[in-house]
Amino acid sequence: MQEKYKEKVEKVMADKIKMNILWLVDHLGYNNAMHGAGMYYLNTIPVFDKRKFNVILCVLREEDYLIKLFKDKEVNICILGRGKFSPLTLVDIIRITKEEQIHLIHAHGYGAANFGRLAGMIRGIPTIVHAHDDDRYYPSYQRVADRLLRNYTNRAIAVSESVKESCINKRNISKDKIFVIHNGIPLQDFVMPEGERVQKERNRLGIGSDFKVVGTVAKLREEKGTQYFIESAVKVLEIFPKTNLLIAGDGPLMEELKILSEKLGLGNRVLFAGFRDDIPAILSIIDIFVIPSITEGSPLALLEAMAMGKPIVATNVGGIVEILRDGETGLLVPSKDPEAIAEKIVHLLRNEAESRKLGLRAREEVEKYDIQSHVQKVAGHYDELIASVQ
Repeated sequence: MQEKYKEKVEKVMADKIKMNILWLVDHLGYNNAMHGAGMYYLNTIPVFDKRKFNVILCVLREEDYLIKLFKDKEVNICILGRGKFSPLTLVDIIRITKEEQIHLIHAHGYGAANFGRLAGMIRGIPTIVHAHDDDRYYPSYQRVADRLLRNYTNRAIAVSESVKESCINKRNISKDKIFVIHNGIPLQDFVMPEGERVQKERNRLGIGSDFKVVGTVAKLREEKGTQYFIESAVKVLEIFPKTNLLIAGDGPLMEELKILSEKLGLGNRVLFAGFRDDIPAILSIIDIFVIPSITEGSPLALLEAMAMGKPIVATNVGGIVEILRDGETGLLVPSKDPEAIAEKIVHLLRNEAESRKLGLRAREEVEKYDIQSHVQKVAGHYDELIASVQ
């Protein structure tokens, strides 16, 4: 089978036939709300050179509203609709690799990585495991799966050095197989809209014309540390009472965070905007952007805020410190420290000239994280793996 596959690859390379790449993902988001990895798929797949690559996105779980966003971008997508541990998933993937003549499997998520590597082993197809976080919620069954499938991981992409360490220490992937590629974003989509649209967005959210806005965009889960951002508001509002906190995003902690806000007496000063798919519009009304995360891989929200030239206060965790330079392109604080967050926010509100400089430098720095450059790096790994099949 391996020899037959090698001949097939050689023909692809010689005849310049399109390379068929199967992107396997567990899901696109939660409760019709896109998560960071889902947005990464949406940003990245359409950018691949269609003359060279035919990328098929295969979702293991059930169909939801988010599928429409991918179809609107003409992404070739299929939905398996299988349960988390359904063995029929493997049958489906093997069938797809045959019907679509897949040359390489690119797997995102635990289920996708497990079934993808099994299918790759059976079909003799190279498989890339793409790690998006540091496995904070690493399940025990995955530890066993990663150990058993270690030799069938042809390559791994980690979104930051911290995620690479997790791949080594938790996921049992050989160090020499892991390559760090930070996330990228479509920079052309992140430009300041005209003033009329900005004002319309402020009016829609009920933000006074003389109020400053300190905001964040995140999935509302424990690791995002949003509670510490809310707690920081007590100190900020004491010094700058004409300030609104804006939280864009949805997740399991939404109600808990609303209760915390009421308990702290913040009332309508904390605005919960829910899930938004128009991030540039939200960022346009934010004066200071905050990332209070406890752990991070390579957050798209950070790159997006940088692209919009926003002064940023972020925790010194994970991939954040690999992108943001303290005092140059943003301000870093310890995690789980609302007082430190408040101190930096107040500092930036008091020093508008410094805020502008940080935002301008961030905008210059983010140029290296353009989605085009990112896709070229990923495509380079496709070329190498397909050409090296024995």
